[in-house]
Amino acid sequence: MKNAFTGKIALFLTAWLLLCCTGCANLKDMRDISIRAFRVESLSVESLRKLDAGLTLTVDNPAKGIEITAMEGTVYRKGSRLGTFTADSLTVPGKAVSELPVALRMELDPAVSPLSLMSMASDADAGDFTADITLKARLGKGPGKKFTLRDIPLKDIISNLK
Repeated sequence: MKNAFTGKIALFLTAWLLLCCTGCANLKDMRDISIRAFRVESLSVESLRKLDAGLTLTVDNPAKGIEITAMEGTVYRKGSRLGTFTADSLTVPGKAVSELPVALRMELDPAVSPLSLMSMASDADAGDFTADITLKARLGKGPGKKFTLRDIPLKDIISNLK
């Protein structure tokens, strides 16, 4: 009885390890996704500290469909924290170029005044801005995986737009 139980545990652990490794390998396909263009469809100021934006992204996804269930991050300007943002869930169709609406909410850091934000907009340089992004994604019907990307320069995102 003990050997049968140990065998079942070993079989379960082997199957679990195989599923995890396969799921992680498939999520590496996310590296091939590119954002070809983006448009700001709407921008509204909820209060002096909160902004809501509606974006449309043109995404080229040569891999399987991807479901992004959670996305949040922090935006920095010249190393100083500008604010935090969150985005709604997003489904990126697989093996296609598609336009996707994205609702984005940003809350300014208490140290940033709305007036300083206006002056930043007038002399903004994409090289001044970076972001830390955390997202949870699932490729196809596989298991979800949490990703954290740090110090992503805005100028790299813009220059990679085709």
